[in-house]
Amino acid sequence: MRTAARKVLLLICLGTFAVSPTRGGDSSDGKTTTDGNASPVAAVEPEPEYKNWIELGIGGLITHGDTAQFNQEHRISGDIFGGIQDMHYEQSVGEKGTLTVDGHAIWDNNDYDIKVDLSKPGLGYIRGGFTEFRNWYDGNGGFFPHHDVWVQPPFPEMHIDRGEAWVELGLRLPDWPEITLRYSHIFRDGQKDSTIWGDTNLTGLTVNPARKIVPAFRDIDETRDIFAADILKTFGNTDVELGMRYERNINDDRLELERGAGQLPPRVAPPGAQRFITQHEKDDIDLFSGHAITETHLSDSLWFTAGYSYTTLGSDLAGTRIFGSHYDAGFNEPILTLRPFDEGFLNLAGTADIRTHVFNANVLWMPLKDVTVLAAFRYTREDREASSVFLSTDTEANVPPFTPGNPSGGFHQLMPEPSFSDTSGDLNRFGQRLELRYTGIVNWVFYAQGDWEEENGHVFERTRGGLAEPLVDRDTALLTQKYTVGANWYPMMRLNLAAQYYHKIADYDNDINEGAHQRLLGQDWGTDDVNVRLTCQPKIPNCLGTLSLVSRYDFMRSTIDGKFFVEGEVLDEQRSGEITKHVFTESITWNPMARLYLQTDVSVVLDQTTTPASSIVLTPNTTPTILNFRNDYWTVSAGAGYSIDQKTDVRADYSFYRANDYLNNARVSMPYGMGASEHTISATASRQITKNMRLLVKYSYFTYADQTSGNHNNYEAHSIYSGLQFRF
Repeated sequence: MRTAARKVLLLICLGTFAVSPTRGGDSSDGKTTTDGNASPVAAVEPEPEYKNWIELGIGGLITHGDTAQFNQEHRISGDIFGGIQDMHYEQSVGEKGTLTVDGHAIWDNNDYDIKVDLSKPGLGYIRGGFTEFRNWYDGNGGFFPHHDVWVQPPFPEMHIDRGEAWVELGLRLPDWPEITLRYSHIFRDGQKDSTIWGDTNLTGLTVNPARKIVPAFRDIDETRDIFAADILKTFGNTDVELGMRYERNINDDRLELERGAGQLPPRVAPPGAQRFITQHEKDDIDLFSGHAITETHLSDSLWFTAGYSYTTLGSDLAGTRIFGSHYDAGFNEPILTLRPFDEGFLNLAGTADIRTHVFNANVLWMPLKDVTVLAAFRYTREDREASSVFLSTDTEANVPPFTPGNPSGGFHQLMPEPSFSDTSGDLNRFGQRLELRYTGIVNWVFYAQGDWEEENGHVFERTRGGLAEPLVDRDTALLTQKYTVGANWYPMMRLNLAAQYYHKIADYDNDINEGAHQRLLGQDWGTDDVNVRLTCQPKIPNCLGTLSLVSRYDFMRSTIDGKFFVEGEVLDEQRSGEITKHVFTESITWNPMARLYLQTDVSVVLDQTTTPASSIVLTPNTTPTILNFRNDYWTVSAGAGYSIDQKTDVRADYSFYRANDYLNNARVSMPYGMGASEHTISATASRQITKNMRLLVKYSYFTYADQTSGNHNNYEAHSIYSGLQFRF
């Protein structure tokens, strides 16, 4: 079905322009004719207005190294790709009607889009379209630097196709309500890498050798159908909008995970430990939502808006989690490499129901010419209930007499046991905002804002039967406050300065009624953020052209204090984390002459999270198990453009990225810090061949080095692209 849609899209794009009217009776020298012969009197024709265009393009790639990583980063693929890069067609239909067609279709990148719009003022419109695009994914997992351990992924190159087919009808009759109806079908299909990795013991370590570096992947098959209707009508000074939305989601996904990768005889003692997990997850969701919104202009200086929405969501769950000697194994298939705690489940069946009410009200008041006041309130009520039944599975050590099917040191699955689980919860959330803005001082804007949010709820979770019977019964509470002040100053046409500061407090509390596994009782977050932006266009001699500078600095600091419940004892609140972030950005644009411009952007980010755990050192090692988190990086981009003449332009671009946060603590943990650099260089030339035809040629070079992956994600690529735009 989707392949047919792509073919129809390409035919529409080509057919639209094939039937475009051509002008006849024009002589080559621009003189008007009536019979094809040159007129003895020259007539001056007005310059034609080109409303329509089509751009055809073709390109190619040469990639060395990890092609999948390049495709994922730059969202292009294929040795050769091309098609219709961009198109627009506009045509009058009947009296005052307009037909427009926009889109593009690029083969081998699986990038298709078309939108058709037929509209008539005073009546309405009908629109429809189809969009499909592809995201690529690199199947590589982690890299362990001790003995350079890296596991080959089962699928090095993966992709997911995403798309939407939609139609919208709008009725716009005079004195009638504005009525809008829309239906869309959305899909997501393919494979992608998972951030949940499997493990292996083959790391060369003698103590705690297991590391989670084994790549995993997901099979995705999801569809979503949405129908929405909205009605808008004005009654005097009040606008009223009513709307509803119905969604049907069907998700059929699989998580494919490997454990004990490579741990088979003769590398390890029989029977080994390599096994494969296939977790099948099915979800059938129905969602209905309705809303009502009003906006009333009580006067020119007083506006009031209010809204209410109700949403109900029902879900049917199904799935399995099965261990086997290969992916997609059956539960009854023999597997000799089972290990302790290989817990799975069969025949999951469950339901979930969520009901949400949201009410909000806003008042915009301008009591004085230079003063604006905005007050807002929002209330949310949410109720959740879910229950499921399944067969839980566990393993048990083999006992004598040992046989090839019951080896010593191995495990076998127990008889599946019925289990039940249920959860319920309710939530009340209140939000308020007050904002003040003052413009009474020439060239100044001052503003202040306060945001408050309170949340309280109850959570109850229980599992009965099977391997364990955990119980969670707790009350939750959240209080956040955010206070913001700022000012903008415009002292002259070529200079403006903006500064802002905010302070945010968040207090999370869990009151445990029951639940021995509950560890975190509460957290207090405190955040301070200040940023300053300067925009300047200094006067320089005419011979040096024009210059524009934009400078910005951001500083943010957050502290996290936590209270924990450990082994029946409530510990005193202590500092559990501190986040400090500096961001410097600078943008420079210079036009030394009318035909030449230069632009540079620089960004430096210094971001670090410190925790008390980073000071814990395992004897006899001298490297901490948990490192302070660093996310420092900097980027540079530069571009230059020059107009050789009125028809020919050239441009060159360069960008650079560098992160140097990698620290090898492989003896006691898994290094996760980013260590990578990337260079991108491109050159573009364009030529106006005729008044309605333009040719573009572009060459790009990419290189990427990734220390974190042990250079397995490295790539080098060359790209060349040529496009021809024709306007008519």
